[in-house]
Amino acid sequence: MNAIVPGVLVTFDSFNVSIGPAVWPYLQQPAKEALGRAIADRGQTLSVNSAYRTIAQQLILYNHSLRRRCGISIAARPGRSNHQSGLAVDINDPQGWRPFLERQGWSWLGRKDPPHFNYVGGGTQDIRSLAVLAFQKLWNKNNLNSQITEDSAYGPQVESCLNKSPIEGFGATPPGGGSRTLRLSTPRMEGDDIREIQQALASAGFQLDLDGVYGSGTAAAVKEFQAKEGLEADGIFGPASRTKLLKPKL
Repeated sequence: MNAIVPGVLVTFDSFNVSIGPAVWPYLQQPAKEALGRAIADRGQTLSVNSAYRTIAQQLILYNHSLRRRCGISIAARPGRSNHQSGLAVDINDPQGWRPFLERQGWSWLGRKDPPHFNYVGGGTQDIRSLAVLAFQKLWNKNNLNSQITEDSAYGPQVESCLNKSPIEGFGATPPGGGSRTLRLSTPRMEGDDIREIQQALASAGFQLDLDGVYGSGTAAAVKEFQAKEGLEADGIFGPASRTKLLKPKL
């Protein structure tokens, strides 16, 4: 989103806040400033359990709410949540913080969602559609053969692409390390983890270049390996393929 509109979201992690690893501490600038004033006014640490959410995160919560899972009773449809507009926070001790936040332009959502506050002061803009556009651009950058319309509208096409997207991101290493899902993409994925599976495939008798790049030759070798092992031969090297290929030698 910031790549499309520079500075549209700013971090508030320098404030006296407690945030977990699942929290993206971003707000629009006026909301950030108002939050900072409320924290300074009370003089205590604000414990935040949710702030900015991507539409992918919102889709997960929305699906949970529809199925009454994980104790989530209410969640906005992706593209409609104020969390995607950088104008919302979910916090602990909402009633203790309520008077301090309300004096600074924050509004308590009410008993239907007690932890939730929306910033309703001036100087902001509705950027929820920008969150959708950012995903559409990201998808098209990484899926040249399956382009979607970049119209900022959330609909069945966007939702379908979200459900097909790798949970760790396109070409990214999962947070905290671990193993990423490897696939044929543009630009090509590169790295030592790719070289490792290439070497393992070569040792298993498959023909491919050991160049650390997940190109068409590597994808073809992965498909051949998957078919041999009874896996879905889609050329996507994920957890199931990794377990089969890199299993300990007894």
